[in-house]
Amino acid sequence: MDADIGDLIRKDAVHRSVYTDPKVFDLEMERIFDRTWVYLGHFSEIKERNDYKTTLIGRHPVIVSHLSDGTIAAVINRCRHRGATVCQHEFGNSRVFRCAYHAWTYGNTGKLIGVPHPEGYGKDFSREQLGLVKLPRIAMHRGFIFGSMAADGPSLDEHLGGTKQLIDEFCDISPTGEIEVFRGLQKCAYSGNWKFQLENGVDPYHVEFLHRSTFSRETLKIYNESSGTVIDMDGHGVTDHRDIGPMRRDGLPNGGFNVVIFPNLILLRTQIRIVRPISVNRTEIYTNVVKLPGLDEATNKFRLRTQEFEFGPSGVVFADDLEIFERAQAGLQSSAVEWLLVSRGIDRDRMQNGYLSGEMMDETQHRAMYRRWKEMMTSRAPAPSESAA
Repeated sequence: MDADIGDLIRKDAVHRSVYTDPKVFDLEMERIFDRTWVYLGHFSEIKERNDYKTTLIGRHPVIVSHLSDGTIAAVINRCRHRGATVCQHEFGNSRVFRCAYHAWTYGNTGKLIGVPHPEGYGKDFSREQLGLVKLPRIAMHRGFIFGSMAADGPSLDEHLGGTKQLIDEFCDISPTGEIEVFRGLQKCAYSGNWKFQLENGVDPYHVEFLHRSTFSRETLKIYNESSGTVIDMDGHGVTDHRDIGPMRRDGLPNGGFNVVIFPNLILLRTQIRIVRPISVNRTEIYTNVVKLPGLDEATNKFRLRTQEFEFGPSGVVFADDLEIFERAQAGLQSSAVEWLLVSRGIDRDRMQNGYLSGEMMDETQHRAMYRRWKEMMTSRAPAPSESAA
């Protein structure tokens, strides 16, 4: 199948089965989400000792905990007895997780600490070998927590590449140099492939048309042909339109940048957006709204309300995007045309500051993502190994 997968990506086009074939989706879970760094959450979500949150890495349910010794742990949310998830809450504070089925109990490190009637298992039964499975690697940069199911591979710094500097700038907007997220999540889902959201997160070309009824003429000028650049940061995508336009009401520049950190993280001006693939034609989007410590409460509240109005599940911008994702998925069911174009600007890509760049409305960043996708999908790297706490 590797040869077939490689044939699905051309330098200027993507085959429709990349979005519609369940076998391709299964391979994405194995060769992308099981092998690279995946965003898990922000430290401010679990800032107190023994705080936890639950999330996903591909198909793996995960618990991320702030341990009593100050370190961060991430384990698979799956009882080692009969497979049920041991934690049902999205957020909380606990030193232990108990499976509701047979009351097997685990510490938040993943260690198995309680089994009812253990004598029934015989003398060779070993709790030490039956802890919750640990993620082989977990790392953090500026409060952004990432995990990997692969024991080996590039470091987080290597994975982030040039986007590491953009994460720094995203945080340095805050007067304190640190960001937090508001408690809770905005959630929505759409009947379409997960990669539509990644493409759209760095796609200025659509804004003038899909969102014309929402944005003012002045705002739309930010997204014209010459207003900035799109960048291929080693497979991650960036749209950069900093220092454009007047200051906004919240005291921040009207321009900015959007960053897609492959495979599941999007940074927008006021939000951290997490892409959760569920199936080939079902995707969940979880969004954290960013709070800037050091700003007054009224300004942070304004940021929250602006985010809700524009990008909430029924927001005036995001609703347009979700609708078009579903229309695209519906259209791709037809085999009358097999290829989707990502060729815009291909003849004017240029090297700038060490990265391949294009004009604001080009598709440089989309070609970048699919080059990385193809590289990972055709790799024969070994599957992750099981490691108990």
